[in-house]
Amino acid sequence: MARQMKTSQPGQKESVKTIHAVLDAYLAGEPRQNALKAHPEAAGFVNRLYQWLGAVSQLSKVQRKMLDRMLLTIGFFAKYSTTAVDTLMAMEESEQQDMEALMEDWSHDKNGRGVRLDAEIADLAGLPKIHPRWNPEFLKTCNQIEEPHKKELYKVCCAIAAGVQTLSDCHHNTFRYIEGWIHGIGTGRLGISTRKAQTEKQRLGHMLFGYALGLDRWLMRVPMQFLLLDLGHIDLGFDPRNNILRVYACLGEEVTEIKRWLAACLWYNLVHNQQGGLISHTDLIQQCKDKGVTVHEWMDSVLRRKR
Repeated sequence: MARQMKTSQPGQKESVKTIHAVLDAYLAGEPRQNALKAHPEAAGFVNRLYQWLGAVSQLSKVQRKMLDRMLLTIGFFAKYSTTAVDTLMAMEESEQQDMEALMEDWSHDKNGRGVRLDAEIADLAGLPKIHPRWNPEFLKTCNQIEEPHKKELYKVCCAIAAGVQTLSDCHHNTFRYIEGWIHGIGTGRLGISTRKAQTEKQRLGHMLFGYALGLDRWLMRVPMQFLLLDLGHIDLGFDPRNNILRVYACLGEEVTEIKRWLAACLWYNLVHNQQGGLISHTDLIQQCKDKGVTVHEWMDSVLRRKR
């Protein structure tokens, strides 16, 4: 059954394959126009890639190794998308062996190709041992590098080594990460001046707040119409209306104990989940609180009754 399930991100695997194909074409020395003709849907990405990386003949040995390292991750995603709900149990034996081999190549626990490439890159670039950015040793080592350009290059290498939540391509920033790696290989730094910073974090924070607010007021039995009327007099800096509408439309008017319990569980997960919940958006929470809007009125009322 898992094989028949759709991915949570339509076009995810196909888009990764396009990126892989464009990089292969670039490394084969094909001109930009060929890549644009083959992938017109990715014209902006193609133009940025060729601009950042420059002529393939001018790539340094370090840059070529970094591209090989990055392609380990992209190559894995092009074959095995975690959003496709593929499991080892659902695969043929040959597929299992192929996937396990690719994971071993990427793994930091074994002397796979990824670990060997990291060592070669560090040696060629005169860098300390490369640690994935989620490794506690990364920050410690990075702070010991005195030369600014080497520190920036080290950050790029460690970001590539970290992958996307290791090998989980369902992360909301997957394609931004990949583009950041390409920019880093071409320019020696991760930050892209033309990209607005923190846009995904802001979008997620606003979305989480809207859903949490809708759940909170639904649990309080506040009619949606009056909630929206009240919000019309408050400038939160964003509009949570659409997410609130979805909450009320999905939950409906019938209230049962089971539905209330499930809605409360969902509220708790959206607000307090340590892996990206609303609790991590402290500035947004305070900004809305200063305007008199919080997402925990129902929980506060429950706690007051129990005292």
